[in-house]
Amino acid sequence: MLRIAVIGAGIVGASVAFRLARSGEARVWIVDKALPGSGTTSASFAWANASEKTPRDYFELNRAGLEEHFRLRDELPGEAGALWLHPGGNLEWSEDEAALEGLERRVERLRSWGYAAGWRRASWVNEVLEPNVAFPSPNTPVAFSPEEAWVDAPRLVNTLVELARREGAETRFGTAVEEIEAGDGRVAALRLQHGERLPVDAVVNAAGPEADRVAALLGRRLPLKPSKGLLLRLAVEGTPIGRLVHSPHANLRPDGPGRVLVHHGSVDQKLESDAEARNQLGRELLGRARRVIPALAPALADAEVEDLRVGIRPMPEDGLPCVGAVAEIPGYYEAVTHSGVTLGPLLGRLLAREILAGEVDALISPFRTDRFARAR
Repeated sequence: MLRIAVIGAGIVGASVAFRLARSGEARVWIVDKALPGSGTTSASFAWANASEKTPRDYFELNRAGLEEHFRLRDELPGEAGALWLHPGGNLEWSEDEAALEGLERRVERLRSWGYAAGWRRASWVNEVLEPNVAFPSPNTPVAFSPEEAWVDAPRLVNTLVELARREGAETRFGTAVEEIEAGDGRVAALRLQHGERLPVDAVVNAAGPEADRVAALLGRRLPLKPSKGLLLRLAVEGTPIGRLVHSPHANLRPDGPGRVLVHHGSVDQKLESDAEARNQLGRELLGRARRVIPALAPALADAEVEDLRVGIRPMPEDGLPCVGAVAEIPGYYEAVTHSGVTLGPLLGRLLAREILAGEVDALISPFRTDRFARAR
């Protein structure tokens, strides 16, 4: 039986560990310096989609990732799957002519690639889907992608970790990896912060923003270009929205009963390390949310800011996933990507198959690790 350590207990690492443990062909350890799903995964807008993904092979990977969530929901026992996946689709519109033209081109491209995307008038959206959302006019064209979903990513991670444990996986949380030993030309063991040594036949680097540090333990260069995102979580009365909403002012989605999550890329661009500046941006996001849902402005004015969090999104420097075996370091694998929530369950299944059976799926073949060289 193979001995495999998965470094990182975010959505990607938890998915890999779950598949490896469920196979019955591996003894699995999950190692993370924090608790499962408490890092980048907990600070993600968690929009499962393939909407803005290019080039075509990256789009196809993300479309398969979206579909994998529904397969995983149906596979998991009991009610576990129903609790973390939230279908309902995504709504998007623009108030700027140039931006609208870009959105029109994107919808046309998606439709030509067989993706479920189309147009509705704002009046129809208010009548059928979202009565509380404000549009510039009843005739505003709204792009609707009905198959997209949002994911309660921390819940999913903890579900996968618990299921992996039931299959025999062991966990080491609250401790960092200090050394990866190599012997006879391949990985041989992990040494953890508190002195424990785990003998292994394979290591999966799913450490998210710290994946470059983990790679460097083996002399491997994995260049990352991380980006920051600010998320505002509100506790509100009732159910202001029922699905993903992307507006020119703010992006919103439900976050469970009585909660709304708010984000916008233009706010991310203003992020600084200063806490007070971050709080000011949180207030700006709250004001933007009121513009999107003005009928609920009094309720939002009284909303409790439950959480204001900055997430660091891991991304290889070329913006594309880095997945699979590193040929020059036998037994060492990487699973590092942006869009981790969309791709996590799919990458978990495909990478587990590669590790156990040596099969590289065509979906991940364009995103191999060999494009980044080992440090000298």
